[in-house]
Amino acid sequence: MRVRATAPADKLSFALLGAEATALATGEETSGRWEAMELSLAPGARSPLHTIGEDKLFYVVAGTVTLTIGDSETELSTGGFAHVPAGTPHCYRNLSGAAAGLLVVTTGSGHVDFLRGMGALTAAGRPDPDELAAHTARHGVYLLPATN
Repeated sequence: MRVRATAPADKLSFALLGAEATALATGEETSGRWEAMELSLAPGARSPLHTIGEDKLFYVVAGTVTLTIGDSETELSTGGFAHVPAGTPHCYRNLSGAAAGLLVVTTGSGHVDFLRGMGALTAAGRPDPDELAAHTARHGVYLLPATN
């Protein structure tokens, strides 16, 4: 089942680690102030534990999503939201067994391009470690060892 909130058909969409990502607002459209994406998460979809240099807001559009933010883990359902300060380790996981949807807003710009690049790097499975390291470094993203 696909979960969709409001994304117009003309917006950029791409596959991303068990999810479909749709850019709702890019840095180009907001003069670099913020970006917004919708993630349609299949059961089991997850992001790696990571940090970014911008603040991030997660809003659960549909379903239930587990967020790790720093040392805390929380389960959020439709209407729930969480703020992740810049530099804070975080990740999302859809452990619910059903589709879920997230609205993700970041301050600044470049996160949409980063995620689109991650989708391309991981499309065929595990990416080349050197290509992954170069891509994350270009975007100021740091992947961390999983704790769970």
